[in-house]
Amino acid sequence: MLKVLNQQNILPNERKALKKWTSKSEEKFYRDIKNVSENKYKNTSHSLEENHIEWFNSLESLFENYEDNTITFKEIYRADIIDNTFCVELSNEELFERFCSQFIINGCFEFPDIICSFSADKYYAINACAENDKSKNSKTPRVLYILEKRVSKYLYIEEFSEVVNEEEVLAILKSKFIVKNIIKKENNFVEIFLDECEFI
Repeated sequence: MLKVLNQQNILPNERKALKKWTSKSEEKFYRDIKNVSENKYKNTSHSLEENHIEWFNSLESLFENYEDNTITFKEIYRADIIDNTFCVELSNEELFERFCSQFIINGCFEFPDIICSFSADKYYAINACAENDKSKNSKTPRVLYILEKRVSKYLYIEEFSEVVNEEEVLAILKSKFIVKNIIKKENNFVEIFLDECEFI
């Protein structure tokens, strides 16, 4: 029987893994944990350390041991700076338009990450993305993914996070998503509404 994720039920190794995932130290442990997930699910060949593998395994066990505690959340949000992955020099406006052109209504989408963070708070997600913009430019291309229909399990981990008020939701994404709507805003900002498909 699945348990409720709370301070009484969580195991020490799971608590430690969540602290590493949400740590804001210079060591960027979340990147190491992502590398483990990519080796496992994307057949990459990142160099791994044993403790990084243990942390990912502990995070994955959360989804096996606890019930989804995000059922009452109508939507969850993920904001990202749009990186230039097109191998050609582009202005902010050109990068934004090239990125948006990849999405079509009712088209499929897959998040590039296996293990992934969302927020239960739309405005926190947007503000955190802006704070991560090294150039601090209001016209840096940005995307907000808005996920309403969810099929796989999501876990609200705010009380275990090293960062307060982040309203973080953790996911391990193996499924695909359908693009339901695309809304372009001013200053190279786009909202993309997604529904999760049944995992095959």
